[in-house]
Amino acid sequence: MIKLLAETKGSFQLHDLAHKGQRIHARRPSVVENSHFIQDRIGRDQVRIIAEVKPEATDADFVGYMKDSDGDMQLAIDAFLAEFGKEAADAPEGKKKRAAKPKNPTPEADA
Repeated sequence: MIKLLAETKGSFQLHDLAHKGQRIHARRPSVVENSHFIQDRIGRDQVRIIAEVKPEATDADFVGYMKDSDGDMQLAIDAFLAEFGKEAADAPEGKKKRAAKPKNPTPEADA
């Protein structure tokens, strides 16, 4: 089954009750399996596909990257796709990458 990182095009969530009850959350991308429901919502211009991801990717993995990125959604997406994106090179199991947190987020911390 093909998995996707997808998001809704508005402030609403979608539930695919016919396919494992999967959900595309409001206000954040979600990892979902491609289904007739998802394809229908893409056709209705309600869902935007960010990327196709590896079969082992889960929504819980993406949530972990969101937490590690301290609210920087683009950083979370980029780090997640570096590991789970279809084009990502297969890294050894012990060398998985996580989103990097800035060491000194404010200039005052250097003083």
